Amino acid sequence: MTVPANPLTSGDIVRHPDYPQWGLGYVIRAKKKFADVFFQWGGKRRIPASEPLEASCAAGVESELFTRCARLSPRSWSSGHHSIYAIELDRGVQQKAAFRERNPGMTAGCLYVGMTGLTPEKRFARHRAGTQSGRYVRKHGVRLRLDLVEGFSRLPFPIATFMESRLAAWLRAQGFGVWQN
Repeated sequence: MTVPANPLTSGDIVRHPDYPQWGLGYVIRAKKKFADVFFQWGGKRRIPASEPLEASCAAGVESELFTRCARLSPRSWSSGHHSIYAIELDRGVQQKAAFRERNPGMTAGCLYVGMTGLTPEKRFARHRAGTQSGRYVRKHGVRLRLDLVEGFSRLPFPIATFMESRLAAWLRAQGFGVWQN
């Protein structure tokens, strides 16, 4: 069932018919011209009212996520400043036994996934400088991979902490070797 142009209300659970890979979404705020929606795998997106969204319902992990979303006010979402970031690691990290043990089915590249209240660029610079640095990022960090975590910025802290490990697990399921502290 497609929802006609924006009779959405905050708290609705929806799916974007053109981007099913984003998963289910929680409507943070619905306005006449747009809706701000947090998608499970697509992150926070501003959807124009002209794009119809399909009504849906959540179950399992999604319902836990959306219950957390419902606890937050739209203002909390507006002032959220935490980001989930991914850093590409060179293949040398595969020599580490702990990394191999956590990533037995790795077929794609190697990543470090973290969460920060800084910008991802500043956080990466700190990793590289050895300040509050993950051991694998300091030695094997190559570059930021923000393309893999697009939409997961400017989040409230409770949502960012909840999604960090889930996004790391999702990337691991996509074939990436992922390290996360």
